[in-house]
Amino acid sequence: MAVITMLSAKASPGITTAVAALATAWPHRLLVVDADPAGGDLLRGWGSPWLVDGHLTSECGAVSFAAATRHLGTVPSEGLAGHVQEIPSHDHVRLLAGVTTRAQTGAIGDDGWRRLASATRDLAREGPDVLIDAGRWAPETPWPLITEADLVLVGVRPTLRHISAALPLITTLRELIPITRLGALVAATTSRQADRVAQALGVPVGVELPDDPAAAQFFSDAAGNCPPRHSALLRTSRKAALRLHRSLTPPTTRVADGVPEAGAA
Repeated sequence: MAVITMLSAKASPGITTAVAALATAWPHRLLVVDADPAGGDLLRGWGSPWLVDGHLTSECGAVSFAAATRHLGTVPSEGLAGHVQEIPSHDHVRLLAGVTTRAQTGAIGDDGWRRLASATRDLAREGPDVLIDAGRWAPETPWPLITEADLVLVGVRPTLRHISAALPLITTLRELIPITRLGALVAATTSRQADRVAQALGVPVGVELPDDPAAAQFFSDAAGNCPPRHSALLRTSRKAALRLHRSLTPPTTRVADGVPEAGAA
């Protein structure tokens, strides 16, 4: 299957919210990786109800994976077992929780991200898709998770401020990965606005999501009373997730499956 990494420039276009919405709507088994070096928000935002009630824990995730594999060079998909957790009510989704401090990011280091990239790459060969939130572009950006991805999407909103911030990142990414593996995730947009963003950035639109503040609040912080299944954001996410999965998956392998079980040894 496919590894898809999302990141943004200095603005806040809503990458983490998009990852949560896409994961909820994903048509196949999926591993979500929170690799934001500034501190992951997926567990304490989207996953907060399950964290509070004890179904999820911050003890399992990228930090525990990096510590457990620190003496290895490359890591197969089996190395993820025991560090991923099943998302309650979304039995097709597993989560590798992110860091909570920059000190933890430093402890993971480039070698830790490289081991994680090898494990997710191996996992994707077996069947499930992998969706990675790499946070904002920074000195600590987990580059191995970007260069090893099948598709890299740069998050942006249809404003001059967001487009201007994204242009240097697009330039950097063009030097690291083929242009065919690069696109934009345009949030809070219309199709016409998304097309203009793509033209300005010089990359195709990989995902476009509508302006839906109530649903966005639900996926970013598990807040509000909006039923996600009725929201424009989730309806659009379903279409985007299905298109991404199909476009990146060879037809002969679409029936493959399997994510390491949560808590497995």
